[in-house]
Amino acid sequence: MEFSDSSLERRSFLIQAGSLLGIGIVAAAAPGLITSCQKSESPVDSGIKKDVDLTQYSELQSDFGAVKVLFPGLNEDKPVIIIRKSSGNFLVLSSKCTHLGCEVNDPDKATKTISCPCHGSIYSEVDGSVIKGPAPQSLRTIASLYDSGTNILTITF
Repeated sequence: MEFSDSSLERRSFLIQAGSLLGIGIVAAAAPGLITSCQKSESPVDSGIKKDVDLTQYSELQSDFGAVKVLFPGLNEDKPVIIIRKSSGNFLVLSSKCTHLGCEVNDPDKATKTISCPCHGSIYSEVDGSVIKGPAPQSLRTIASLYDSGTNILTITF
């Protein structure tokens, strides 16, 4: 079978158009495929409340004392960091580094910093903000309410 110049041109055009269309479909789908494999940076709040009896932690009896407490099944199975900023004023942070998800170290009371052992990010113990990257954002703050009458800190996940 012989092809004329116009049929060869049409065939070549259809092959090129089909190739471009296929590339376009793959390019459009790729971001969805990539993001579907990533974990959410901001887990959805569950509304689950956990009470912590602060009398059980001697570290929390002085300013900038801190402890890590694990609540299985919450905070992506990483401990939370409870920091006493001042009398009756507490901060609860996720211990998950915002760079690649490693568990950060215990706070350093002397420098008021929290470091990540994996890639060297440093956060402020005062508010969880990034002091030194590669972490792209602050440690996640978790809502809490302190009852001075009972010495109970209620953490809401």
